[in-house]
Order: sequence, then structure tokens, then C-alpha cells
Amino acid sequence: MIEDQGFERRSVLAGIGAAAATAAALPASAAATKKAFPNGFSWGASTAGYQVEGNNVNADLWLMEHIKPQTFTDLSGDADDSYHRWRDDIALMKAIGLNAYRFSIEWSRIEPARGQFSRAELDHYKRFIAALRDAEIEPVMTFFHVAAPRWFAEAGGWLNPESPDLFANYCDKAMRALGGEIGIACTINEPQVGLTYRVIPQANAYFGKEDARQLEAHREASRVSGSTRYVTMNHPDVKGMTPQLMAAHERSVAAIKAVRRNVPTGVTLNIVDFQPANEGSKYRELRKLAFGPWLEVAARSGDFVGGQAYRQVRVPGSGAKLPGFPEMPFVAASEEQEVIKQPVALRNAVEYVHAETRKPILVTENGLETHDDRRRAWYIPQALSELHGAIAGGVPVIGYLHWSLLDNFEWLLGYSKQFGLATVDRETFARKLKPSAAVYRSIIRRNAV
Repeated sequence: MIEDQGFERRSVLAGIGAAAATAAALPASAAATKKAFPNGFSWGASTAGYQVEGNNVNADLWLMEHIKPQTFTDLSGDADDSYHRWRDDIALMKAIGLNAYRFSIEWSRIEPARGQFSRAELDHYKRFIAALRDAEIEPVMTFFHVAAPRWFAEAGGWLNPESPDLFANYCDKAMRALGGEIGIACTINEPQVGLTYRVIPQANAYFGKEDARQLEAHREASRVSGSTRYVTMNHPDVKGMTPQLMAAHERSVAAIKAVRRNVPTGVTLNIVDFQPANEGSKYRELRKLAFGPWLEVAARSGDFVGGQAYRQVRVPGSGAKLPGFPEMPFVAASEEQEVIKQPVALRNAVEYVHAETRKPILVTENGLETHDDRRRAWYIPQALSELHGAIAGGVPVIGYLHWSLLDNFEWLLGYSKQFGLATVDRETFARKLKPSAAVYRSIIRRNAV
């Protein structure tokens, strides 16, 4: 067993009571002039390996990118080349003033064939983690972020009854090699995101077409790979995957804790902020349908819940119409897909998840996809002001990890969406911080918004 070894920064779970009582602990003068966050608060950013590393050729999604019918807008290719340019990424983190960084290790690199573990790839991630520590940035490591090994997909992916044990075995091997220096462990990223959006009635038409397209693509991947069944996280049978994903989370927590029992461990969940559009709205029932089962799992397994919030969706009801979305700068009220990106969604999501699980919350993702960085510069302090409101109201929030550090490969949408605090030149891979990064840096330096 690897034990905690006196890291410079205290454990993120220590002092949770202080986090819950932040407002009361502030001097009256400070409380009147600024919204201060708890001492030791984690300020960071997030990425995912497949989205930034590039050339993850053993991954299940790499094959999906290269078959017909084409379901991906772009090919991931070199992505941001963070596999080789991670020192440049750490320099960005230092320039912003981050003290935490969430990244994913890539299962398909570490276990390229079933039961075959790459010491070289584990050493690669070990060097990266050590460099983060040297830069006084706490490593927040995600074990699974959407992409799996190709052999795993060829065996049925998360529809395979063996998948929880296969995942737990991988977590055990990775943890034994890397776990001594990580600060926080995240098991599975957004295992319920496919269920969340399917409960929205307006989404039926979209999924009717998308599911047919994905099924055709997965059948073609099965033919090309010579497998009986090829299953990725984009496969439409989300309900069929869910029991295995739940078991995988619980078994991976056990595997991680068996190696190092004191490392804070949790699952990260995508939380859409469902709110009423009319009186009589059944938005609470929609919440239970979308999140209830996974929140029960998170409540019984893990030390914290990773909350990921971006949008507020108003649910119609039978009664009188309620006030609409408040105005936001740089966005017209008619732009429906933009006005739902409300900063208050973060506070509502954090408060809801804590109320349902009674667990501390780590904001593992929150941000804004936009080509207009003025919007991001406005959004960050607004969202953090809302988050402070949740803390002041008694929610134990461990930290805030902005999505994302870099503009990167956004899955099916390719490179068309920009979430990053920094741009990446697609030819030279040169990184350049955006003005919004300076806004975030100022908040971090003050530890207040």
C-alpha cells in the first residue's frame, strides 16, 4: 500500500467544515468588499488525454474516426500534441497561477492489449506527474475519460459483463505505478451523460437520427475490426452500459483505495441545471430520472463528487409562464443554444448534488464554448460568484477546475468548439493565453471574486 507522504498542500478533504463555513469565517470588512474562497481552495483547469495528447491510435475512438459513415466532424490527429508538449502546458498553468490540474491517463496507451501493460507509457505519465509536483501543481488524475482501448471495444465495451473487472484491474496497475504522487483520483468521467440528455423531451428527434447513425457506424467498426460487437461510449445502448459502469466505479474505488487508502476519490458527473419554465413544471421528476441512480452510487462510493455544469434547461409545465433567462452580454435573447449557458447553473448544480449525496463537491469542469473570448472573460467571475454563493450557503466545495486549459478536440464536434483559456495553433502547436486567462489569474491571486 502506498501511503500519503506529507505533500506540501494539505489533503483536499481536510478542513471541509471550514469550507462550509466560509462566509462566517470572513472578517466583516472583507465580506463586505469581496467574496473570498476558503484557504487551501484548489484553483485549476481540466483536460482529457484523447482531446489534447494526439495520435491515440490504440483507442476505440480512433477507429470510429476513420470509418464510414463519418460521425466525427474532424479527425483528432495530433490534437494539441500535449503528449510531447506537456512542459508547454505546465508553463501555461504556472502563468495562470493554477495550483491543481485535472488530466486523464489513457487506458489504451497503458494497456494496449488485454493484460499487456506498458512500462514505458506508465513512466511517461510518472514523469508528467512529477513535473506537476515540481511546479507545485496538484495532479488530479482521471482514470477513464471517454476513450477506451480498441480491444476493450472489440470485446463489447461497457456492455461486456467482464468490463467492471477489466477496468478495476487497469486501475490497480495504474495506481501502483502512479498513485504515490497524485493528489486526487477521479474514476470515470460523465458515465451518465448519455442518459442525461435523453430525458429532455425535445431531444427525441435528435437522438432518433443520431442513434441510427451511431448504430450503423458501430456495425461498420465491428466489421472492420473482425469483432462480434464493437461498443464505445457513443453507442446508443446507454441503459445497457449503465449497470457495468456503476459497478466499474465502485470496484475502481476499491482498487484505488487498496493501493492508497487516503487519496480522495470520486466519480465526475455531468449535471444539467433543470429549472421550471412554467408553474406546474415537473423539472424535479426530470432531475430524478436523469441523475437519481448515479447520485445514489456517488453517495455510497467515494469521498467526493465531481460536478460538471455548463447549461440550464427550462422544463415546460402546465401553468403560467415564469420569468425567462436573464440577459447576458454578447448574446442575443433569440440565440437559444447560447442563453442556456447561464452562470447560475453552476451554483444550482453544486447545491443539488450536495443535497442529494451529502458529499463534498469538486467542480471538475465548468466553462464556456465560444469564439468570443469577451464572453468567457465575463462568464468566469459570474460563475465563480455563483459558486461562492453555494459555499457561503454551506456547501463544502473543494475547488474549481475550469474546462479547459486549451482549445482542443471536442469529440464528435471536432475543433469547431473553443473552451480553452489558451489557443493552440493547429500547424505549429504554439500556445497563447487568451485575455480570459488573465481574468482567471486575478481571481486566483486574490482567492476571491
